[in-house]
Amino acid sequence: MGKETEGSSNGAERYRSSRQRCGTLTKNPRPPNLAVELIAEGVVEVLAVAAGLALVLATAGDAVSTLVTTRRRRGRFWPTPVYYRWSWRAWRAVGRRARPELREGFLGSYGPLSLLGLLVLWVLLLVGGWGAVWWGLRSRATGIDGYLDAVYFAGVGFFTVGFGDILPVGDLARLLLIGEAFMGLVTMALVIGYLPTLYGAYSRREVQLLALDDLSDEPTTPVGFLEAGHAAGGAGGIAAAFADWERWCDDVYDSHTTYPMLALFRSRQPGQHWLTGLAVVLDAAAISLAAVDGAWAGPAARLWRRASRLVHNFQLVPAVETREAELAGSLGDEGRFRAAYQRLGKLGLPLHPYGQAWDELRRLRAGYYPELVAATELLLVPLEYRHHPAGLDVTRSG
Repeated sequence: MGKETEGSSNGAERYRSSRQRCGTLTKNPRPPNLAVELIAEGVVEVLAVAAGLALVLATAGDAVSTLVTTRRRRGRFWPTPVYYRWSWRAWRAVGRRARPELREGFLGSYGPLSLLGLLVLWVLLLVGGWGAVWWGLRSRATGIDGYLDAVYFAGVGFFTVGFGDILPVGDLARLLLIGEAFMGLVTMALVIGYLPTLYGAYSRREVQLLALDDLSDEPTTPVGFLEAGHAAGGAGGIAAAFADWERWCDDVYDSHTTYPMLALFRSRQPGQHWLTGLAVVLDAAAISLAAVDGAWAGPAARLWRRASRLVHNFQLVPAVETREAELAGSLGDEGRFRAAYQRLGKLGLPLHPYGQAWDELRRLRAGYYPELVAATELLLVPLEYRHHPAGLDVTRSG
């Protein structure tokens, strides 16, 4: 009996063991889900193409808005405003730490260099965006194994180099490459055509500043401006000077709202800046309106309106956020105005009573003085205007 029981027990164990082995042999390992992997890869490629096209279109729109479309306003986070805002902050921080004799030259180099930097930024964004597009469409081109290969191919197409080591496959890819090359040619053509217009507006602004001379060796002041105009023809000479600078304000307003980066271009002549020149003529118009009887009916009122509008639109400069300055409780020095009032009286001009003139001047200055002072602080502009143009080096003509 014991042997029979032992035999039946061993048989049961052998049966269970053989069943487990058979079950192991019949179980096949699950094959990898290739469909899921292919779908995920396709989604990533579609997202890359969409993101690349979005970057390309945003950059191209920013370039067109900067160079061609004069009435469109860009947001704070488009490439050009962001570039000028952060690059000027960095440049300004370095300029503040430079030695005084080197500071103005360093700050003056920002304007031309910023244009080159803006072009480089646009090219990098466009090529990077097209690189993302070609990486997502790498199955439509031969030789693209990674993103760097795609960026290389995008750069070759953008600059129309055409080495031929990577080729598009299919009609869609060929048409897309032609569109990229056309965008590269248009971008370069717009920049080349943009420079003469920009520097033409800059030259017109600077030529007029050379005429801001009160015939003294001291810094030009608003009262000195009025005295120089009076010496040229009495009250009619002052009116003619106001009319001349009124046209200048209109030209600067039109050019600097169309191309706001012009405000960051400093004058070539030492001691001069378009912002301090504007301050001189604007304050001269305000003093004339406040002190001289009948000035509101003449060109002084028009100049004050034009110049004030130019100051109020200073926030259009992409690198500067206009803020109100702390004015230490006053809008000017009353002692200086008293001296100016007496000098105007010596010219024989009909004047309002002193108290009325001082109150009116404070009211007029409240409309532009805070923003004007804030702008000079943000652009590191000295609060004086000197008519000392640079000498002509005739030794270079030979």
